[in-house]
Amino acid sequence: MGDSALVRVIAVAAVVAATLTASFAAADEKRPVASGKTQVVAKAAGRELTLTDLRLEMARLNLSPTDPDAERVALESLTARTLLAKAARDSNLHRKPDAIARMYAAQDQALADLYLAIASQPPEPTRAEIEAHIRANPTLFAERKVYDFAILTLDSKNFDEATLTPLFDKDADFSRLAGLLDKAGARYVRSTMTQSGAAFPAPIRLQLAKYGLKDNIVLRGETETQILKITGVRKDLQPSESWGPLARRLIVEEASVKRAEALMARLKKDGAVAYYRASAAPLPAPKSAAKAK
Repeated sequence: MGDSALVRVIAVAAVVAATLTASFAAADEKRPVASGKTQVVAKAAGRELTLTDLRLEMARLNLSPTDPDAERVALESLTARTLLAKAARDSNLHRKPDAIARMYAAQDQALADLYLAIASQPPEPTRAEIEAHIRANPTLFAERKVYDFAILTLDSKNFDEATLTPLFDKDADFSRLAGLLDKAGARYVRSTMTQSGAAFPAPIRLQLAKYGLKDNIVLRGETETQILKITGVRKDLQPSESWGPLARRLIVEEASVKRAEALMARLKKDGAVAYYRASAAPLPAPKSAAKAK
């Protein structure tokens, strides 16, 4: 190709580039920010909030992309933070030592959260692992049940197991127990609940699987004790095609927790963590737990 031909090719390329640039510019002119058809989703305090900003805020708030209100909630949060941060900077608050310390802490927390999420992500479970999990947890899948409960909640200080258990253990309801509490002037609340066994932690779920009508589960806390009496049991059949995705999610979540715990244990060991304030140091392990270990 001669020099003149090369010049013509370059000239044509320049014209094409100029035409494309003009076309893109014209397209941008036809799609102003306010049209809602650009990457900019809103504007606040002079700052353009982009779709990327919105997606990050949804992730920060742990909002599901399938939730129809997720974007609205995330944008409201993002807008509020933008406006408040602008007002804080206008007041020179960002120059104060306390504010600087908080910003450093927030930055460290964001990095820590991101690293933990990445480092604790387990490998994708295999089909064999998913099928094994389904077989090992029938109360979540093939033998899943839903329960109706009558619930009585009272102050833990008033729950004496030896005295109160005979008043509700074999009964169909809490009438006798409530009568005694009324006579004693003890505070209590009665309610009902319908819940799938799958919603409970594994120990309670497995315990429920062995129980039937009139059986009870006592959940004793520091301040309140709940007595759950089973008043109805029925199958909670789920489509078998949903078992695989559920099992995969549960495997990933459980593995993520274990990996996160192992990661923190390793980092504490490698980082030679030392505690110099007794009131802030971790509590010693219980003797029973130490012996078991």
